[in-house]
Amino acid sequence: LHRRRRLVPVKVLIVGTGPVATSLAGVLAKRGGQLLGIWGRSPASVTKAASLAKVPALSGELALLKELDEAEVVVLAVSDDAIAEVARRVVATGRVGEAQVLVHCSGAVSAEQAFAEVSAKVGGVGLLHPLRAIVEPLATMEALPGTTFGIEGDSRGRRAAEELCALIGGVALPLRAEQMPGYHAAAVMASNYLVTLLDLANRLLEAEGIAPAGAGLLELAFGAISNVRDQGLPEALTGPIRRGDCSTVEGHMYAIDSKLPEASLVYRELAKQTLQIARKCGSARDSDLDEIKELLARPRGEPGEQFCLALQGFA
Repeated sequence: LHRRRRLVPVKVLIVGTGPVATSLAGVLAKRGGQLLGIWGRSPASVTKAASLAKVPALSGELALLKELDEAEVVVLAVSDDAIAEVARRVVATGRVGEAQVLVHCSGAVSAEQAFAEVSAKVGGVGLLHPLRAIVEPLATMEALPGTTFGIEGDSRGRRAAEELCALIGGVALPLRAEQMPGYHAAAVMASNYLVTLLDLANRLLEAEGIAPAGAGLLELAFGAISNVRDQGLPEALTGPIRRGDCSTVEGHMYAIDSKLPEASLVYRELAKQTLQIARKCGSARDSDLDEIKELLARPRGEPGEQFCLALQGFA
């Protein structure tokens, strides 16, 4: 891998049968990769994954898997807490050694950390992490080209990951081992916690007795993401904090405290961070933003006098 520029793709064997494993196998095979197959412990799950990816299904004892002898890169697309154990099992077969590179797909741990027990016994260790939420393999196979991939590892492992990324048509994002926790936390906030926020928003509508409006919230979220893509930050920000509308924010706090108190702290903390973005926009008066800041610092409880007067108008 590290001695010459290849004229043909490396020979790859994928261990795992979940959405990430299936998606990677499918896109690599579709784009001309030499996929030796996909292996898993359960024959049924292997058959399903291989069928979706249109690659050979491999099962049975790892020690008897002759494809390990042929593989140049073995990709462990398994859960984070299973990487070390699966790596031990793969190396223990005696079929994987200095001729092969091990690559894992978790964004949470470095290659050195994940493969600590076996790194001295193989030719290299690397990380290939798709910066994409993967649930449905068939759709992901079509979407992976153009996706950013976190790339990390020793010299040979990094080179193998870069080559796989290039074959997929991805965009390589070089990482250092010490950057992994922050990198993965950022990925979680941009993906997993976005789902959590949408869930909280939907629950607030339900608490107010409003008919399910999940589709509407999704369109709103898509619009915000499109604005970030097209306008960038801070200009993509819209809403009452950008306008410096203190009474609206106060109304939000009253509604959430009353109907969905478990979301109260989340709303306040996000509003505080949004204030910083709003100040960069320069659309609102500093005095109005300062008033919102004071409001957010107020202990949770009864609304302020201004909002109480406004409520009387609805009585």
